[in-house]
Amino acid sequence: MRPVVWRTGNEARAFNLPPGASIDVTEAGDASAVIVQALTQSGYRARLVSQPDGSSNATIVTEGLTSQDAASRHWLVLQAAKHGRRNGSLILLLQPNRAASGLEGLSRTLRKEWPDVDTFAWTIQGDTQADMGAQIVRALKQGFGDGILSTSGALMVPEAGEPLEPPTAHEAVQPAVWLVTGGARGVTAACAIELARAAGGTILLAGRSAETPWTEGLAHAGDLKTLRGSLVEHSRQNGARVSPAEIDRTARALLAGAEIRETLASVRAAGANAVYLPLDAGDAAAVAKTLSSAQHAYGPITGLVHGAGVLADRLAADKTEAELRRVFGPKVDGLNNILNSIDVGQLSHVGFFSSAAAFFGNRGQADYAMANALLASAGRTLAEDLPAARVKVFHWGPWAGGMVDSALASHFEAQGIPLIPVDEGARIFVNELLGGDRSQVELVVGEAWAVA
Repeated sequence: MRPVVWRTGNEARAFNLPPGASIDVTEAGDASAVIVQALTQSGYRARLVSQPDGSSNATIVTEGLTSQDAASRHWLVLQAAKHGRRNGSLILLLQPNRAASGLEGLSRTLRKEWPDVDTFAWTIQGDTQADMGAQIVRALKQGFGDGILSTSGALMVPEAGEPLEPPTAHEAVQPAVWLVTGGARGVTAACAIELARAAGGTILLAGRSAETPWTEGLAHAGDLKTLRGSLVEHSRQNGARVSPAEIDRTARALLAGAEIRETLASVRAAGANAVYLPLDAGDAAAVAKTLSSAQHAYGPITGLVHGAGVLADRLAADKTEAELRRVFGPKVDGLNNILNSIDVGQLSHVGFFSSAAAFFGNRGQADYAMANALLASAGRTLAEDLPAARVKVFHWGPWAGGMVDSALASHFEAQGIPLIPVDEGARIFVNELLGGDRSQVELVVGEAWAVA
């Protein structure tokens, strides 16, 4: 495990774009014209374009600076990057400071998928558009890679610091009301159980799956293949004709319901009150209504663990908007909906489940990397806004469970990437959330991902 540390990174040139080079700037807002003017005054051949065509030496993508919703902005940035792609070209993705943005996840992924293109994300500080133009010109001349462009002209870059030994103990906490999204199944469930053992209180487990009761008269089975067979036999005995697709849907729903009940029982046995909230975190109205009722019944939410997430893996060149929105729904929209439905000022502990894909990039996961990088940005902002709280963003490597099935496990093993044992990961999570250094907001767990 390594903490993410920020340092001044001016010494490394990531690219060389001399004055006189041609630069397309996407026309996505008022700042675009200011950027073109600053570039032209500095000797670059800059032009505004509604859509890049790959004919210039570089493309500066400004869609990330607009005020559209996060999914729309990130989709438009990805589209502009695809149109600006050309062998040997430079693509720069701009995003504002302290905003819901995760374009560094995209740039890191595109560098893995497009090794013939230099792609970097710059977070812009400064109060005026003129400041922005000057910052971009300085950064171009310095050849800066990913990072935050400060008003002083420096580049701040994140890196994984020296390895840490996870805390083996944590401070005592008062019984609290915890909201754990994605917490009734998979690895997040294991973390919720460990949290119950360490902190007690009330744990509200929120997930999209329904707590489907087991079918009466159906033999119990713990794996999908066996349960499908049992359902087919059960249907024959009852004279019903059921399609294979319906059998599969029913089997998955039954297993999900059984896993939810098992998690609830384990949380209660570990010493906490457990409540399951069937909830699509991406549905703003449903989140507001459900969390209002839950807080009326159990008290204000003082601990938040956001572990919800889905995958829709595909190379960036083939990625669809529907896939990106599906990934952003629970992770990004879900977080916004939750924060809008609780009193954020009452939070004492916040744990976000990010992915090493956000920190290192990962082929086929442009949308997932962006969503998790955005989550990390939100975590840094919360840590600044809530100095008395303990805020932790976990950039997890692959777990030996959850989203990692046997095929994925073999893939990681072939690349020499060790899986995080579920019990060990849960202990790291709880001890860091309850007792870790408050100044270490982001943690990379399973850093061998970096070589993938």
